[in-house]
Amino acid sequence: MKDLVKSLSVGYRYTLMHMDRVLKPYGLTGSQCMYVIRVCENPGITQDQFLQLFMVNPSNVTRTITALEKLGFLQRQSNFRDRRTFRLFPTQRAEEVYPALCRLRAEWQDFLLEGVEPDQRESLLETLEKIAQRAVERNEEEMTDESD
Repeated sequence: MKDLVKSLSVGYRYTLMHMDRVLKPYGLTGSQCMYVIRVCENPGITQDQFLQLFMVNPSNVTRTITALEKLGFLQRQSNFRDRRTFRLFPTQRAEEVYPALCRLRAEWQDFLLEGVEPDQRESLLETLEKIAQRAVERNEEEMTDESD
């Protein structure tokens, strides 16, 4: 039997390594790239919304946003609806690199999907989304069980 978990892990690690290399001239890492893209596409997004988008630990979100703010890619503003959170906005630097980030990401995806028939690509991506969602749901259940 083929090992799905191993394939997902290898694909993820090598994708980050590739993205780290191609994003180096922009002063970004593969992990930071998605934050910049999301803020450019959703100005005013809150830190809390990143938790739902990326399904990562809150400390990872805070650490990444702080680093991107120091690097001049993001600005934090108080959230007038909820003083405990911040809204995030792209800086001019972020808006300038945004098209390149989208292009590099699309090029990598096209490379990875090379040889996969166009009609199979959509099905593959939908299946991967289902797999990811199942992993999230299972982990949320397990975390709830541990806290009981």
